[in-house]
Amino acid sequence: MTPPAPTSAALPRLLDGLLSRAATLAGFASAGMLVSDDSRGVLLPLPGIGSAATPRRVRSDCPLVRRALNSPDTVHASGRSLSGTDLDGPGVARVCLLRLSNDGAEPTRLLVLTDADPTAEFTDQHRTALTALRTLLDDAATTALDTEEHKRRWQDLEQSRQLPAERTLVDERLDDAVTAVDCMSAIVRTCSALAGKSVLLFDRRGRTIAAATPDTTGHVTAPALTDILRAHNPGTVTAPDPVVLAAGPTTGLTRRKIVTPVVERGEHFGWLVIDEHPSSLSPTDEYAAARSARRIGAQFLVQRRIARVAWNAKSSLTRQLVRGTGALDDLAAGGEYLGVNIHARRVLVYILASHHDLADSERVLAEWMERDLGVEVLSTRGSEGILLLVEARENVGALATVANVKDALARAANSLFRSQEFIAGVSSVCEPTALARAYRESREAVLCIDRFTDRTIHRIFAVDDLGPARLFLAHGEISAVRHFVDDMLGPLLRGAPGTADLLHTLQCWFDTARNVRGSAQRLGVHENTVRLRLARVHALTGLDVAGNASDQLSAQTALLVLRLQGHPALETHDGNRVTPEANTEPAEAPRHDRPAPSGSPAKDRRSA
Repeated sequence: MTPPAPTSAALPRLLDGLLSRAATLAGFASAGMLVSDDSRGVLLPLPGIGSAATPRRVRSDCPLVRRALNSPDTVHASGRSLSGTDLDGPGVARVCLLRLSNDGAEPTRLLVLTDADPTAEFTDQHRTALTALRTLLDDAATTALDTEEHKRRWQDLEQSRQLPAERTLVDERLDDAVTAVDCMSAIVRTCSALAGKSVLLFDRRGRTIAAATPDTTGHVTAPALTDILRAHNPGTVTAPDPVVLAAGPTTGLTRRKIVTPVVERGEHFGWLVIDEHPSSLSPTDEYAAARSARRIGAQFLVQRRIARVAWNAKSSLTRQLVRGTGALDDLAAGGEYLGVNIHARRVLVYILASHHDLADSERVLAEWMERDLGVEVLSTRGSEGILLLVEARENVGALATVANVKDALARAANSLFRSQEFIAGVSSVCEPTALARAYRESREAVLCIDRFTDRTIHRIFAVDDLGPARLFLAHGEISAVRHFVDDMLGPLLRGAPGTADLLHTLQCWFDTARNVRGSAQRLGVHENTVRLRLARVHALTGLDVAGNASDQLSAQTALLVLRLQGHPALETHDGNRVTPEANTEPAEAPRHDRPAPSGSPAKDRRSA
């Protein structure tokens, strides 16, 4: 059983009486006693003893104090000799100092007499009277200090007795919080209630995950995590060990804070911060911070496992939707459990990934697209690349949806795959039952891009950008396709004067649905100029693009290959070419080195 706290009410009264007696015998108005604090280099008043005139804090290196500490006799000073010293103050015109303790005794005790009359004399009779009381005053001061030490030890004993009970309560309350639905927020609220202070939980990026304040405290504005950690150099964090950060100009903090890293199994997830408001910090607060951080770290791991399981389940559902291997009703049941609307119309994106880590890229890219477009994005991965199923909004048209997806992919390519190859094929908006066909079409688009485009740039094409010719380009022999292009448009690829305008006009002719007026408006020329250029194409290549459907298909297919290759004479206004920020220089168009055929082009040489 813990003994009762010591009571010493009579001792201060006795010491006050002795000090008053000493002041009267020495001719001073009041008396006090200072005790040295060597750790801070100051002398402080003896607790509960002395008058209001006794200095609250005196530096040990004060000249008058240093003289008194180094002399067995009294030190008397008045008037100007007090000016600028720690002993100067309101109502103090003269002082008398006398060291009470013997040399080497710790702590040092110093008698301080003060008076408001600078003209009063200090005689040998006064000095003798003080010397006679010296031993009695020192014995009383020693007894008072011993009593204070006894009280401090008793308080430490009482606190050590209460600490296990308090820690048991902390663990019980935190265990209850773990079972709550909003587990992390519940742990933060419980920690705040146990400590009676404001508590904040940050992730590693400094974003606030949860915050709580005691019921008796209003809203407390806390500094950013970067400002808090500026005063703390954690190094490599391996354990949730609390650190108390001091307040002051060196740290930039207005109040002390307990900063605890949230670490579990060697992985650092964030920071738990307890603010010293509205009450002072205690050892129990540090214990509550450490235990809360451990439980929060465990919850981070649990939530990560749950998220991974959910992600894998969604990935499996995505593969089933694309393959069409499951009954739609069964897939709908699984989708409802995962919060996925499988009946939504979607755009399928096939991304060829050759150099980056698919395991990381799949999730990062899908989350990036979801944030950018504000719609649900399902994803899965395979041996060749990544599949995304991007939900189509009901109030947005099909063409606008595909354009939005391409734009978002371009932004993602520049942000996430700045220095890596990124090739994507985008399907049209389709129903869930048509996803298998969308997969085949977008994969064919990617094969076309991969076979005929420069790998130093990001390329994104929609299936509709390529048309049916993608079948020929995706599966035909590359050398045969290049020979085909040269056979069809070779005379326009030699760099002769005017041939670039002919290629550009030919592209505009097909882009405007073979409309002379539309082509002229886009090119900014007269309609007859368009007709003359088409006739010139006919004369050079033998392709009657104005009147022969077979020639039109051949020319369109050859132009598509040139556009995939990035020929400088052809427009790329559709945004399919995305130049990474790390490589902004335009790619040089491939050159065709086959010699021009002799004689006039013949119909039997052309084949669609």
